[in-house]
Amino acid sequence: MLQPSTRASSRLFRPCLCSLDTSLSRLRISPLPITTTQTTVRYATHKSEGRANGAKQGAGKRLGAKKTGDQYVITGNILYRQRGTLWFPGENVGMGRDHTLYATSPGYVKYYRDPNRHKTRKYIGVVLERHHTLPLLKGVATKRKLGMVAQRMTSATATEVEAEGGEGEGAWEDVETGAAGEADGDVDRPMVRGPLVRETKQSQWTPRVSNYEIGKIADKKQAVRPYQPGDRFLAWRKRKARIAKSIEKRGLKGKKKGKK
Repeated sequence: MLQPSTRASSRLFRPCLCSLDTSLSRLRISPLPITTTQTTVRYATHKSEGRANGAKQGAGKRLGAKKTGDQYVITGNILYRQRGTLWFPGENVGMGRDHTLYATSPGYVKYYRDPNRHKTRKYIGVVLERHHTLPLLKGVATKRKLGMVAQRMTSATATEVEAEGGEGEGAWEDVETGAAGEADGDVDRPMVRGPLVRETKQSQWTPRVSNYEIGKIADKKQAVRPYQPGDRFLAWRKRKARIAKSIEKRGLKGKKKGKK
């Protein structure tokens, strides 16, 4: 079998080798350019994390008065929230770390000034009874509720003390009734008690007057005319007043439309 010579085969591959030499000659090894890149670190802050993670746990800004004057409070009720000392603690009132004023005893809230303590400061105090006033007079003893209720002495105790001291009826009568020189001889006067008031609690566990008792106040003061069935004259007067009021409203509406 005839085979091609090696010279012929080398001649066939020579142009390919030439093309490879020319292509490889174009590729030159050159040093890489030196680039200096400065790496910076950015630490995450609360703002960059996004609002989905929640707001800052800062102090609440619901500032101002939480209780009005003459309002009943119990121990621990917050009276005033503030930043700084706009108001100062008075009688039966304390101040917290964030200048919050709170009640230290149950009573009624009073806003007042005390020139004897300071010329310009404003105070918030708590009194035991609604009719008490602040500031207290100089030298007057501070009133405290020691867990007891004041009771009037009975007639038996009065007669025992009378036998020991030898005082007359008139003197003891003055002590009981509070009037000077009225000796009627009625030493044994029964104590009149008011109606039993059932304390209803508010949301903050403070007692308030029930709605039933509020509705009965008008009846006690006789401010409401009792209803009389069959009183046609009263019904006629009410109907006339209602018609006149409706006519007046219609006239006002017509004037407003005309102005437009």
